[in-house]
Amino acid sequence: MNGKPLILVVEHNLHDLELLNSHLGILNFSCICTKQGVRAVMLAQTHQPDLILLDTMLCNLSANRVIHDLKHNSKTATIPIIAVTPLTEVQDDQSTMLAGFDDCITKPYDFNQLEVVISRHIQFQNLSIQYYK
Repeated sequence: MNGKPLILVVEHNLHDLELLNSHLGILNFSCICTKQGVRAVMLAQTHQPDLILLDTMLCNLSANRVIHDLKHNSKTATIPIIAVTPLTEVQDDQSTMLAGFDDCITKPYDFNQLEVVISRHIQFQNLSIQYYK
């Protein structure tokens, strides 16, 4: 897009969506945002972001269905998907990984944790790309 890593933010709460978009911009990431699971699948296939932050509390299409659709499409199968879940619904890491997520962060957002998780996955993606060139 513009040389910055592209992150797809899928968040059902408009305030949180705007907050993430603003904060990720400060961290020098490009963002595309949506509140809808169906639109998230289409945006991911079209733009092939470097990472997806996926709210587990989506209304129109469950997060599990979004993951299934993305992981079973050759264009989007390797994109890391980070679960965004309310602190009250945190499950163990094994359950998160079995659901297809690559990692998990909680709400309310801890922006230091968010930056660490995103950076880890973006760096891993970059290393993988360099390795296979």
